[in-house]
Amino acid sequence: MFGKRQALLVLTAALFVSGCGVGENGGEDEVKLEGINDGALVKGELIDNIDPATMLSMLQRSFPTLDNAFGYEAVKIIYNTTNEDGKAIQASGLLVIPKPTEDFLLASAAAGKPYSVSMICDNHGTIFLDSEAPSNVERSNGSPDYPQAVAMTGYAGFAAIFPDYIGFGASKGVAVHPYMLKKASAQASLDMIKASIAFMEQNGVMLNYQLYVSGYSQGGYVAMALGEKVEESFPYVDLKGVAPMAGPYNLEMLADEKLQLDYTMVYPAFLADLAYAYASYYDDLNLDDMVVPDSTLFPFLFDGEHSSVAIHVGLGLADGTTDYGFYKHKAQELFKSTFISAYNNNIGEGKALRTHFEQNDVDNWIPKTKVNLIQCVSDEIIPFKETNSTYSAMKEKGVDVVMTAIPDAYIPVATSSNPFVHSRCGETAYNLALKWFDDIRRGKE
Repeated sequence: MFGKRQALLVLTAALFVSGCGVGENGGEDEVKLEGINDGALVKGELIDNIDPATMLSMLQRSFPTLDNAFGYEAVKIIYNTTNEDGKAIQASGLLVIPKPTEDFLLASAAAGKPYSVSMICDNHGTIFLDSEAPSNVERSNGSPDYPQAVAMTGYAGFAAIFPDYIGFGASKGVAVHPYMLKKASAQASLDMIKASIAFMEQNGVMLNYQLYVSGYSQGGYVAMALGEKVEESFPYVDLKGVAPMAGPYNLEMLADEKLQLDYTMVYPAFLADLAYAYASYYDDLNLDDMVVPDSTLFPFLFDGEHSSVAIHVGLGLADGTTDYGFYKHKAQELFKSTFISAYNNNIGEGKALRTHFEQNDVDNWIPKTKVNLIQCVSDEIIPFKETNSTYSAMKEKGVDVVMTAIPDAYIPVATSSNPFVHSRCGETAYNLALKWFDDIRRGKE
């Protein structure tokens, strides 16, 4: 559930044996979208413009033999969507549109493959700082800033769609972030896709309407919810593949492990955010009855201006000097023992929370498209066994699903500033997801 800077993409030649997007981009199934964007787009603001030569020069530092890259236009999209409570709200996100070279266009035409653009909607992991929202990371400085955009667009040539999520970006301070709430998560990302398509159509981008969906940690959860939502209600795109990475697909299963008196919390801010969101959107849950810290602190701590460590300090779960809140505190220091007991005995508000977890699980989807569940085997935040359970259940239902298990040897080594497997796994997982998308795009999958 880490943000993009903690899962910084480092493209590796071992995974990308050929330049993704070089020679191909898109497919044959072009469809003209008209009248289906539901007025999602409010406006698009160009915030950066990177030419192909600048992008190629940057990528050649890692790939000296690379002979093609895409420039990109980074656009902040403001769009209409609805929140978990059904209320209309304006949200934002980052849209990154590839810019091919003239030589690339000529080569594509000569090969009989007219240039068109496929899309990826990537959903980010848990963030607490609004400054980490995608549309805030990308700045007007003539240099690419969002790591996934460099890989997905600059290297692979996809149009990349990055929702900020409700509660961040344009909606910061307007609504509580609906953390791990299925309806709002899926709707906000879907409406971002609609608004992005509308903007690209209005600006003459040749789309082929192929869509790929990815996301890491919280984003893996959102990717599953979004994939289901697209299949149910948005047949105007060709959903080609969904790659959820290290996501909590069954919330009740995860809570059964972590809502125990003696459970040592790896990352307390995640659980605190979950409690705050559910208590904010469900009338039968009262935060005062759930948590030990003063519940009136939560709106302040989760206002987009506090880091995870600052949240831990504010909750009394860290001192910010020698104790940062990781791996040291029991669940009973965050959750009242009476609430933990109610949850485990399935009574009162504990039963209500179980019911809401069941309502928001995303592992019961039976997709029609290809799915690749990607995760490190030693993930300490999202247990691998739970993702494997989702894989087994999908397989039994006849889903076209694969499980990509990443051994520890294939992720960066731990450091004092980044000891977590969950965050260190991000770069490898994203490389594998993007390679899989490109294989589908090229007809290899």
